[in-house]
Amino acid sequence: MAKGKISIPTMGVRYGVIACVFMIIYFIIMNLIGLGDIEAVRFSSHIFIVVAVVLAIGSFKRSRDGRMPYLPGLGLGFVVGLVGSALYAAFIFLYAHFIDQDYQNSLRTQDYFGAFLSPLALAGSITLL
Repeated sequence: MAKGKISIPTMGVRYGVIACVFMIIYFIIMNLIGLGDIEAVRFSSHIFIVVAVVLAIGSFKRSRDGRMPYLPGLGLGFVVGLVGSALYAAFIFLYAHFIDQDYQNSLRTQDYFGAFLSPLALAGSITLL
C-alpha cells in the first residue's frame, strides 16, 4: 500500500470492522453450542479486539518503514477498539431486541443491571467494556 493512502482512521475502521465480524461469528458459535450463558466465554470475545489492534499497529508500522510513534499507535488502538466494540454493541442490541429477547432476560438473571436492563443499556455496556 502506498504511504499516502494509509491513515490512522482508515486503518482503525478496517481492523475494527474485522474484529467485529470475528466477535459476531464467535458469539453465534458460542450460542449455537450452548456456551453463550457463561460469562467468561462471552468476555473472551474481546480477545479479537486485542488481536485486531496488534495487527493494525503491525500493518501501519510496516507501511511506514518500520516506524511507529507512540501517540499514533495509541490513537490507532483506540479507533480499532471503539469501532469494533461499537459495531458489536449494535449487533448485540439488534440481536437482543429483535432476534432473541430471551438473551436479554438471561443476562438479567445474572444481575448485571437487575430488572433495569434494556437493549440500549446492554449495547452501551458492551461498548464501554
